[in-house]
Amino acid sequence: MPPININTSSFKLDAPGIAGFFGGEEAVLGMQTIHLYEYRKWLGWYNSPGGWTVGKFGTLANSRFWNTVFPGLHEGPTKLFGFDGKQGPKYVASRSGSSLEHTGHLAYLITQSCKEPEVQVEGGLTKRIKVTIIQTQPNPSVKENRPVRTIPPGRHVHVAILPMAVSFITCALCGWTYDWFCCVMILLGIVSNGLFTLVIGSACLGLKGMKSSQTAPPGDGMLMDGDDIIILLGTAGNVGTITRGQFVLEYEPWVKKGSREEKRKCSVPGDGMGSASSNRGNDADEYDEYAAIGLCSLLLVIQLLSQALLIPQGTLFFGQIMFLSSIAASWVYNFYLSSMDKECIQQRLLLDVLDLHMQPYSPGKRTTAVVFACLMLQPRGNDADEWESFKPAAIIQHLIPNDTQVWITWRQKVLGVISERERNQEACYGLLQVNAEDEARMKKDDIYLLEQLLVDARTAYDQATAEQRRLGSIGGKED
Repeated sequence: MPPININTSSFKLDAPGIAGFFGGEEAVLGMQTIHLYEYRKWLGWYNSPGGWTVGKFGTLANSRFWNTVFPGLHEGPTKLFGFDGKQGPKYVASRSGSSLEHTGHLAYLITQSCKEPEVQVEGGLTKRIKVTIIQTQPNPSVKENRPVRTIPPGRHVHVAILPMAVSFITCALCGWTYDWFCCVMILLGIVSNGLFTLVIGSACLGLKGMKSSQTAPPGDGMLMDGDDIIILLGTAGNVGTITRGQFVLEYEPWVKKGSREEKRKCSVPGDGMGSASSNRGNDADEYDEYAAIGLCSLLLVIQLLSQALLIPQGTLFFGQIMFLSSIAASWVYNFYLSSMDKECIQQRLLLDVLDLHMQPYSPGKRTTAVVFACLMLQPRGNDADEWESFKPAAIIQHLIPNDTQVWITWRQKVLGVISERERNQEACYGLLQVNAEDEARMKKDDIYLLEQLLVDARTAYDQATAEQRRLGSIGGKED
């Protein structure tokens, strides 16, 4: 039996398949963190894998030419990078009476941040419900476009040194051994990924707020996230920013070069629409083309094709191993970036830019939470217009739709407390008691249930009074 030939001189390692498609998902997820960290756009000079997948960011380039090169769903930068697209919970305004069945991405982030561990207060052990009070800035209104301060450089900068160092060292070693195919391909990977990261990351992250008139009523209201209630206190503009505002990515003019696209009307000969062409030039729409992003994405695709052709021509035991070493180091870095909780980072940035004060509570009973929410949302003062727009009965009915005699009596007593609270606080406890009239027209079991519900209401009353005093002291300090 002849000996086995182990000579590998004619063997060519298929590195391009790994380089072009391996690690694409991690590379895309890592790229979505680029606007969250300061100086992140300068840290992309390494030979990254997944060029084919990352190159599909070219769908941002919006023109007839680029739409042909990169077909597919063309979304805006904010949605493509995960700063938009999530649907928030229902919002009910306590003053204006308006409601939104679905809010936007910022409200979604707020509700997610309110799912953190809460503070336990008095209450029973029936169905639990969490109440979070969010106090917005009392004085300044939210600007239409406010810059978001990204996270300062830290650990991600130090970790980025690994793939960049490995890529440059392997490139130099390939040149030192005269393996120019692998040397040039590693260098092309460094340049293409670096330019792409620099262009993609050149956008400034901002927050688009909502303007409101000075005569607009306060924007106090509730976000209802399942069984949880998030109370928003503040001006109409500040609360409107949470419910309808959005993150925005503003690119420099050299990136989002504008184009004018003619809107041509389709016509069939003889249909009487031949004059449509005469309107060209007057019926044009201006939009952002993002041609620089398209060019960088095209460069990534060219890099992939070049690697498929030239890397197999390199030496096996050094050049191709060096190439794969740079790819492996870059994949580790992309995996590190993809493991970051981007939503959590967005929550931190949102709370910081809006300077929100959050206080979570966890009443043991739903009745306690509902009364607490109504008392926190009631107008402070004797403004007739605000009291007229305040609908506590609708809020209670929406959250507790029970219509038995016990619940009807309980609602009447709670609504009485809300209406009398500003005029005579000492009399409120008397309203939250079972009286002789209630005992005369109710059964014994119903009386016992009503007493327990009124205990919950008194607990909520005490908690709301203490919380409003705390918020008043905070506001006084900021004034």
